[in-house]
Amino acid sequence: MAITKATCSLLFYSKKIGVSFKETLMLGRLHLYCSRKDIADAIEKYKNNEKEIKDVKFTDEYSEPLFGILGAEKIDSMDFSSYENASILHDLNLPIGDKLKNKFTAIVDGGTIEHVFNFPVAIKNCMKALKVGGHYIGITPANNQMGHGFYQFSPELLFRVFSDDNGFKIKKMMINVHAGEDGPWYEVADPAKVNNRVMLVNNLPVSLMVIAEKVAEKNIFDIIPQQLDYVNTWSAHTSLVENKVQANESKAKFLYRKLLPNRIKIILRNIYNTLTVEKSKDEFIGDFNPEHFIKTEI
Repeated sequence: MAITKATCSLLFYSKKIGVSFKETLMLGRLHLYCSRKDIADAIEKYKNNEKEIKDVKFTDEYSEPLFGILGAEKIDSMDFSSYENASILHDLNLPIGDKLKNKFTAIVDGGTIEHVFNFPVAIKNCMKALKVGGHYIGITPANNQMGHGFYQFSPELLFRVFSDDNGFKIKKMMINVHAGEDGPWYEVADPAKVNNRVMLVNNLPVSLMVIAEKVAEKNIFDIIPQQLDYVNTWSAHTSLVENKVQANESKAKFLYRKLLPNRIKIILRNIYNTLTVEKSKDEFIGDFNPEHFIKTEI
């Protein structure tokens, strides 16, 4: 659990797009692995610091001074144990109490959530602890880090979690490839918008980065998240059973699904994908669909 050079850039970028660090909660007490030069470079690039490096004291290996530079007036850290002197002791596997709800303008997970067995409770805790208008900033393993934690997460999981149903919207979803200190960044598409699974097979470690804003107070997970391609499959099956055309579906498509044998549909789908789906190759993320991953800068 640490602030690296890439994470440092992400934090300054987050402030640029509207994140307030006034009341910040770190999941785990985050070590400061980026250098003073890395911080100075981010200050020079983004020019949104509220304190100068010389005006904060770096007294230990932790990240509170960096958040002070970003404008934090109150900085807390939450951990299961007191071994790193976290200010709040709580097991994220268990629900938080009322005193921690609607308390923070920013929650920064620099590598904790993948180590918590009861992920739905842990992420719900974070969502409840944010004030409306607050942001969750998450950095978590995506590819090629098996054994680092309990989990490696997919973009779709976080898109479905930080959804309107739960009072959230995602402002940015990206991956960062571990290729030296300045590994490339790629913006990640929502499977709901590209109507497909957003998948990646590559040979370098990849971290998934999300910046999500709490826009309303809602009952979180009253509607349980489901993977969208299965939702679409179930809906299509129901329409055939009930002999009804789905909303936003043409009669021709309905008849295609109803009348053609499944074997023929698979052949036609494969031909369609071969002719229409564009493929690109990248030294960092391998073969990929350019609708799903767009190289970007932050």
